[in-house]
Amino acid sequence: MTSSSIRSRPRRATSHIWVRLAHTLVGAVAGVVWLVLPWMTINNDVPVPATRATPQGASAAAAARDETSASDLVLPLAVVVVVVVLAGYGYVRRTRRARTRTTPGGTVALAPPAAGPLSEDDERARAALVEADDCVRTSREELGFAEAQCGADAVEPFALAVRDAASELSAAFRMRQQYDEGVPADETSRRHALAGIVGRCREAGRRLDTEAPAFDLLRTPLHGGLDEALQPAEARFRDLTARTAAAQTTLADAVERYGHAATAAVTGHLEQAKDRLVFATVNFNQARQRADAGDAEGAARHLRAAEGATAQAGVLVSCVERLSADLTAAAELVPDVLSAAEGELAGVEGVGVRGAGASAQGVGAQGAGGQGAGAKATGGQGSGGQGPGVQEAGTQGPGEQAAGAQEAGGQGADAQGTGWREAGARGLGVQEAAQHAGAQGAGDRGADAQGSGAQRDGQEPGARGSSGQGTGWQDSGVRDLGAPGADAQDAGRRAAAVQGADGQDAQGAAPGLTPGELHSLAAHAGIVLAAVREEVALGAYDPLDAVRKITQAHAPVAAGRGGALSVGALLAARSAVALADGFVAAHRGALGSTARTRLAEAERLLAAEPPDPHTADALARQALALAEQDVRMYGNPIAGAAEHASGAAGAVVGGILLGGGPDGGPPASFGGPRTRARRGKPPG
Repeated sequence: MTSSSIRSRPRRATSHIWVRLAHTLVGAVAGVVWLVLPWMTINNDVPVPATRATPQGASAAAAARDETSASDLVLPLAVVVVVVVLAGYGYVRRTRRARTRTTPGGTVALAPPAAGPLSEDDERARAALVEADDCVRTSREELGFAEAQCGADAVEPFALAVRDAASELSAAFRMRQQYDEGVPADETSRRHALAGIVGRCREAGRRLDTEAPAFDLLRTPLHGGLDEALQPAEARFRDLTARTAAAQTTLADAVERYGHAATAAVTGHLEQAKDRLVFATVNFNQARQRADAGDAEGAARHLRAAEGATAQAGVLVSCVERLSADLTAAAELVPDVLSAAEGELAGVEGVGVRGAGASAQGVGAQGAGGQGAGAKATGGQGSGGQGPGVQEAGTQGPGEQAAGAQEAGGQGADAQGTGWREAGARGLGVQEAAQHAGAQGAGDRGADAQGSGAQRDGQEPGARGSSGQGTGWQDSGVRDLGAPGADAQDAGRRAAAVQGADGQDAQGAAPGLTPGELHSLAAHAGIVLAAVREEVALGAYDPLDAVRKITQAHAPVAAGRGGALSVGALLAARSAVALADGFVAAHRGALGSTARTRLAEAERLLAAEPPDPHTADALARQALALAEQDVRMYGNPIAGAAEHASGAAGAVVGGILLGGGPDGGPPASFGGPRTRARRGKPPG
C-alpha cells in the first residue's frame, strides 16, 4: 500500500526529486575525478641515471617541476568549488520550501492576501443593495410610461428584465435580513454571505444594463417626435393634479373623523406631491423648449425628469387615498374583531380556569357592573350584574339532546346542538345583542356545549340569528382585506365575525401552553380589549391601531382560525406595508439599506403561504420609522433657494435626479448602475 505521505505528494515533487538526484550525481562524479586525478599524473617512464648538471640546468628543472605540480591542483580545486556551490544552492532551496510548505508532502502555499475588516465588506454590501434597489424602482417606473406610449406587448421583454432583476434583488435582501439576524455566525461565512449579496446585486444591475440600449430604441420618439412621448405623460400629469386636490379633501375628512394620530403616517405627503408636480411642470416646459431648439438629447433628459416627478407625486397621493380607505374599512371592522376576540377569550378563559382549578370568572373582569369582557354583546350592552349562569330559551336544534339543555346558574350540562353554538364554549363566536330569551352570553359558563356547524353563509356582520340560532356564526363569504379603495371598504363590510373550522373546541386554542399560561395570556388580552372598547367609546380614535392592538393581544392564545381576526390582521399589515413602500419610493435618494431590507422582508412574509401578518406589520412599521430617520439625517441636498422653488431639492431626495451637480445632476433612467445616468448633460 502507498503511504499517506506519498499519496499526498503533489506532482511537482517529482521534478524536485530529479534535481536532487542530478546534484548528487554531479557531486559523486566530481569526487571520483578528484580522487583518480593524482594517479593519472604519475610518471611511468623508466628512470634515467642522473648526470652532472650545471647549476643553470638544475634550476630550470626545479621550475618545471613546480609548474607541473601547480597545474595539477587547479582541476581538483575547481571541482571542489562547484560541489560547494551546488550543495549550498540545494540547501537554500530546501530551507525556503520548508518554510512555505503547508503539509509534509504538500505544495508551496502562496500566502493569501490579507483580508480587510469585515466592516468594509459590510459597507460594500449595503451600497450594492441601495444601488440595485434604486435601479429596479427607477426601471419599473419608466417602464410604466413606455407601456403607455408603446403598448404592453412592446415592453414585455423589458418587463421580464425588471422581474428578473427584482428576483435577484429580493434574494439579496433576504440574505441581508438573515445576516442582520446573525445568520451565519462565523466570520468566514459572513464574508461569503456579504459577497453573495454583492453578487446578486451586480447580476440585477447587469440584467437591466443589458436591456438599456434596446429600451432607448423603443422610445426613439424621444429623439424625434417628442409629442408621441409627451402626450401620455402630460395626460397622467393632469389626472394627478385633479387627484391631488381631491386627496386634500379626503385627508381633511379623515383627520376630522379619526384624529391627527390616525393620519400621521401621511403627514406632508400632499405638500411633497405638489412639490413634485411643480418640478414636473418646469421640466415639461423645458423639454418642449429643447425640442423646438433641435436638442433631442436635452428634451429627452427633461422629459425623463418630468416623468419621474409625476410618478412620485402619484405614489404620494396614492398613500393618502389608501390610508383613508383603510381607516374606513378598519372602523367598520373594529366591532366584529373586538367581539370575535372577546368571544374566543371567553372560551379560552373557561379552559384555563377549569384546568387550573380556579373559579369561573369573566375575562379580565373589566366590564361595567362586574361583567366580564367576554360577556358583552356586540350591541354594547351595559351593566346589569347578570351572572354567568343565564337561562337560554328556544335553543334546541334539530339534533339536540333534550336532557340537560337548560343552563341555570352555570349548570354543566353537555348540550350538543346543530343549530347553535354557545358563546364562550367556542373561541370565535360573535355574541348577539339580543338573544330570543334575552340571554346574555357569559364568558365563564361551565357547560361544554358543542355545536355541529351552525354556520351562516354570506350574512352581514352583526345580523341577528333566526329560529333561536346561537351566538356563533360564520360568514363564508369573507374576502381578503387590504386592497385599496372600494375593495377594502367592501371587504370590511363583508368581514365575518367569527369562528374556525368545525369540530374544534375551545381546548384546541393556543396549543402548547399550560393552563396557567393560557389563563395569564387571556387575562392580559382581556385588559387590552377593555382598553380598546373604552377608546372606541370616547369618540375619535385610530381604527387601524385598534385592530392592530386587538389582533396582537389575541394572537398568543389564538388557535389559527380564520374569521374577522385574521382579516383584521391582514388589513393592518397590508396598510403598513403599503405606507412604508410609498415612503421609500418617494424618498429613495436619501435612504440607506436597512429600511429597504426590513420592507422587503415584510413584503415577503405578507406574500408567503400562509402569510405572517403580525411580523410583517411590525417590520413594515420599523421600515417606515427607519426611512423617516434617514430622511431627517440626509438634510438639504441643494442649498440654493431657486432649486427649492423649482422642486429640484425634492427631486434629489426622491432619487429622480442622481445628484452631483448644482442643478441636481442627471435624471435616473431605465437600466443598471452603468446606464441609469446616461441622460446627463454632455461635458463642456
